Amino acid sequence: MPQTATGQSVEAVDPEYQVHMLDRLKLVGRHENVVGWYHSHPGFGCWLSSEDVMTASSYENLTPRSVSVVVDPIQSVRGKVVIDAFRTIPEQVLGAMATGRAPTGFAEPRQVTSNVGFLSKPTPTALQRGLDRRYYSLPITFRKKQHELRMLLNVYKKGWQEGFRLMDVTTFEKETRASIREIITLTKQAEKFITLGQDEDDLGNIGKTNALTHLQRETSAVINRNLNESIGTMINAVVF
Repeated sequence: MPQTATGQSVEAVDPEYQVHMLDRLKLVGRHENVVGWYHSHPGFGCWLSSEDVMTASSYENLTPRSVSVVVDPIQSVRGKVVIDAFRTIPEQVLGAMATGRAPTGFAEPRQVTSNVGFLSKPTPTALQRGLDRRYYSLPITFRKKQHELRMLLNVYKKGWQEGFRLMDVTTFEKETRASIREIITLTKQAEKFITLGQDEDDLGNIGKTNALTHLQRETSAVINRNLNESIGTMINAVVF
């Protein structure tokens, strides 16, 4: 459902989208009467606006198992997806909550099941937008299949040609100069470190910066970087 959203409201921009989508689904043999509703709140968190609640309620009236899913791609980071699923609270429940009396023969559905141990702490924005008053949150668990894991791991996998890729000359020069200056500073600190005999005081060095260790790492990094660039330049000159 194409929509435009701000921090205050969400408005549909193409109300005929569902009709066209249903027609296209029937062409490929999918005869479901409901189109899934994917919702994104970039940077605003996971909650439902008043219009979202009305849209979700209409979906739930049409299909009792309908669920509203909200994703925030901005706040999501690698390994942590900011996602939440909601269902609206029926009108009869809202009326019972307001009057304190439930209709005859009606039982609030959440009284017979409990998911308290699986719920995450709601955000203040979600509470302000009607969470637990007009709609409630559902616990979400998801896992990746083996072929999905392989596909995701291949996204950032380096190919064989990466070994021939050289750094920009200006960038390489700047990094090398910065590393040399860092090595000079660490050398002076290491010399003072050894002169005072602190290199042998293991107990006294706990929680402190070890200049010798940093000097070894920085020196190895500079040597490896220069070797890679030199070998890569020679190979490119011969092959290409």
